[in-house]
Amino acid sequence: MIRETPIYGVDFSGAKTDKNTWIASGFFNLHNINLDSVNPITRRDLVGLLTDIPNHSVVSLDFPFSLPIAFLQSWAPQARTMPDVWDTTLHKSLHDFIIARDTFVKKHGEVKREGDYHFRESYSCLHKSNPNMLPMTYHGMRLLAKLQESRFNTPPLEPPATQRPTLLEAMPGAALRAFGLPYKGYKNGSQAINLRKLILQELITRFNLIISDDTLTSEIITSNHDCLDAIINMVVSALWSKSPGLFLHPPDNETDEVSHAQLEGWLYAPTYISK
Repeated sequence: MIRETPIYGVDFSGAKTDKNTWIASGFFNLHNINLDSVNPITRRDLVGLLTDIPNHSVVSLDFPFSLPIAFLQSWAPQARTMPDVWDTTLHKSLHDFIIARDTFVKKHGEVKREGDYHFRESYSCLHKSNPNMLPMTYHGMRLLAKLQESRFNTPPLEPPATQRPTLLEAMPGAALRAFGLPYKGYKNGSQAINLRKLILQELITRFNLIISDDTLTSEIITSNHDCLDAIINMVVSALWSKSPGLFLHPPDNETDEVSHAQLEGWLYAPTYISK
């Protein structure tokens, strides 16, 4: 019997209103990716949902799991791995985070994490022009802090001794570029809806994406780019379930880069996947 893997994709938002986070849920069985539902969810409810998913689940979330080492020297100087950063962030305010970012960027610029340089479409998590980036990063790390007791498998950290759900840092744009699909212009602009329709149709065709809910039409999905991003992240979870070898990892023959990634986090995107 083919084992079905529960898969989830989260398009995460740090907005004050907390109305813009979406989660796509389904399963992967080596032949198909089944999308069962995609809905908005609050950050609080997301914590509750993730603490209760099956141990062999894979979840992709699109926010930075940690921060550049240069910034951490002042934000969390004692941190050795990502959980140390999460714990520090849990006990500091968003205002503290903004002030620390502004002070750092004024002196050093918008530094990226080492792993981010592999993805030209990625921005620094200290980015100032996008007002959503910093709150998303802040609330995302606080979410991870609240999940620590549940002992998730969070690459590139060492895995738990027993099987636990896997949490991946993902980025829809990086996945789309790996698929050879448009990764710019589908959120805003005159061609946004057409590009979303193209992306959705390609996901359905290439990855045998089956939409189980008959009420979840293409028009509904493509009317909201957050909804589509959650589905893209769910596809990333399915590909990880199929084979983590499809993804770029920190070089395991370079101890420093692995230890840096365990502190700064690592964006997991598939390598190029053709039609």
